Amino acid sequence: MDIFAFLGDIQPWYWWALAALLISVEILTPTFYFLWPGIAAVLVGIIAFLIPGLSTDIQILTFAVLAVIATVVWKKYAPSSWTSAEPHPTLNRRAEVNIGRPARAAVDFAGGQGAVLLDDTRWSATTRDGSNPLQGEMLIITGAEGIVLQVGRAG
Repeated sequence: MDIFAFLGDIQPWYWWALAALLISVEILTPTFYFLWPGIAAVLVGIIAFLIPGLSTDIQILTFAVLAVIATVVWKKYAPSSWTSAEPHPTLNRRAEVNIGRPARAAVDFAGGQGAVLLDDTRWSATTRDGSNPLQGEMLIITGAEGIVLQVGRAG
């Protein structure tokens, strides 16, 4: 059976209903992959409304071409933050966000290990050079290994 004969005469509102369905799916799954065929369906509905005698096969072909073009153009020109599957580089790396910030020694360090106060949080810390800062001394966070901050003397 020919698919075009099966579909018969497609009315413009069919395209708008398809667009509503595709855009609804996009809202539920924010991937941007259903948005562009949804917009293509809106456009084909408008074209079918403006040109009432447009055949079903031309409507379907127009929809397919517009959906592919819209998706390809989006992938090429969209901001990388919209298309990137990579999470933010410091996501789930809370300690690394603090590199370069000043912190105060919470205790006297011993053997290059101790703790610092950063904002309202106490962090385990080590010194790279093995020095032992005294409690209250200002330090700079120079790195992080997991949840342990690496610090050096400020100034």
